[in-house]
Amino acid sequence: MGIIKTLSADLINQIAAGEVIESSHSILKELLENSIDAGAEKIEILTENAGLGKIIVSDDGHGISEEDLPLAVQRYATSKIQSFQDLENVYTFGFRGEALASIASVSHLTVDSGVGEGRTAFRVHVEDGKIKEKEMVPHFRGTKIEIRDLFYNTPVRRKFLKSEIGEEKKNRNRVQVTALAEPSVGFRYMQNGKEVLNVSKESHFERVLSVFGENLRDHLLIVRIERNGVILEGWISHPDFYKSNRTGQYFYVNKRPVELKFSSQILKKCYGELLPSGAHPYAFLFFTIPPEHLDVNVHPQKKEVRFLSEETITGLLFQGIQNVLRSSTPVEFLEMRRRLSMPIPYDRAEENRQSFGFATGAGESPGLGLPSTLPFRSHYSLEGVEPGINLFQLSDNPKKHHSFVPKKHYGIIFETFILAEAEDGLYIIDQHTAHERIRYEEVLRDLKQKAYKAQPLLTPIRIEMTKEEAEDALKHSESLEKLGILLEPFSGGTILVREVPSYIDPGKEQETILDFFERKADKDESELYDEMAKCVACRSAVKKGDQISDQIIAELLQRLSYCENPSLCPHGRPTLIKLTRYDLEKMFHRI
Repeated sequence: MGIIKTLSADLINQIAAGEVIESSHSILKELLENSIDAGAEKIEILTENAGLGKIIVSDDGHGISEEDLPLAVQRYATSKIQSFQDLENVYTFGFRGEALASIASVSHLTVDSGVGEGRTAFRVHVEDGKIKEKEMVPHFRGTKIEIRDLFYNTPVRRKFLKSEIGEEKKNRNRVQVTALAEPSVGFRYMQNGKEVLNVSKESHFERVLSVFGENLRDHLLIVRIERNGVILEGWISHPDFYKSNRTGQYFYVNKRPVELKFSSQILKKCYGELLPSGAHPYAFLFFTIPPEHLDVNVHPQKKEVRFLSEETITGLLFQGIQNVLRSSTPVEFLEMRRRLSMPIPYDRAEENRQSFGFATGAGESPGLGLPSTLPFRSHYSLEGVEPGINLFQLSDNPKKHHSFVPKKHYGIIFETFILAEAEDGLYIIDQHTAHERIRYEEVLRDLKQKAYKAQPLLTPIRIEMTKEEAEDALKHSESLEKLGILLEPFSGGTILVREVPSYIDPGKEQETILDFFERKADKDESELYDEMAKCVACRSAVKKGDQISDQIIAELLQRLSYCENPSLCPHGRPTLIKLTRYDLEKMFHRI
């Protein structure tokens, strides 16, 4: 007797479900795409218990007729393709005819649908992939799909799912990703009885802000380029506005969210050293490509697409981003900014100025961001300064910490590296990482010693976030108060910052606080101090290309001399390289 047997229809459906239905967020993807294909202008979504208890998706699309309703829940039944040639010109999302059949095989499924102006709509109940009941219901136009007890007959699938919180986050992200691509469609999402998204028809730019927060409004650069019938358009963030991970990067092909293998590398290469280490820009980019140049049928969940000419797509992405950055960043990145400001209240400046014998020539600017009324100090002793000391706080008995004290410097090469001479050799210093180390130690010391002031704001700073992000931020409000940041809820995804600490540079409050929200997670007090110090240092340090005066270079080198660890930035990158006299003489064969 042979050992090869034909599988039963039920088992075939469950295997197919394993390919298409990863979890409840996979179901949301399929149902939302079907609603969009049906011409819906408004889609309402409801989930309970991360979708494992209940999922309901309702739309006002063209609906499914009575005779088509039983076919809609059968495998390989679809209205969207009829021949092999149709696969080469797919304009719709759900075209395989597997989604409802696969869902029905692992849940209790009910589909209500009505078309046109008829007097009744129809409902089918499906269990184990089979229609158990068909009935008439009051008429409405569109489709409502209700799914209960997901994976009730495949408990092993439930066992491998993440926690409910993790699955709910995936569900929210799925709805957001879909809403981002379809600004002409309204979306309302209720999760466990709580509204987490509600957007109406709007422009594409406004949809980005509705989903991801108003804080992006002034930080996005427009991308638009076309070549050989392929269009790339969307937005990327200004180099001064970024995240500590890639969760702010979204790519679409013909409105279909896809994973482009080369996208993050191209973004990183385009921005180059405009971004600090570990920073990732926001990107909301949309390709429009003729369907005949694509194969969208290469992944069971349609996460990936295959291009007829991948080089064209890569080149378009690279050129589009570089064109925008080249035209949008020079002025801001070459102007003088408040990156060498001291983390102490300004009202001590005059007192300290008298102590150190500051002097400045007439009309001379004291440096990046220092008030014009505060002259730059030109002569003072650095002997005996305590580790990491702020130079405004020099005492009468300073104590030297490190031997690295440059006698003089010779300017900057490649808009990045300071050349300086000390007793023990020639130093090459990265101006960005060096200033990061200085600011990091200053802020960390002030946090540990509580040597800062929390400054109440006459006008609170509004931070627009998603509702999920706002709720998470407010959960940690007590920890943030320890850092001098006072938050209060406002409405929806908006929170107000009522107080900020003096160690955050003016004008950098929103960016620094948003960066900190991403990094903090659940940390103890010392770790919170460390993360905040890194955020402030990263945001306030001079960057590659910043033009700084000789006086500011001297100030930076002096302050670096008194850091606890002057040779590494907070992220572990080197700040300086030393060539000793011996190294140089050996290189020139003098010894």
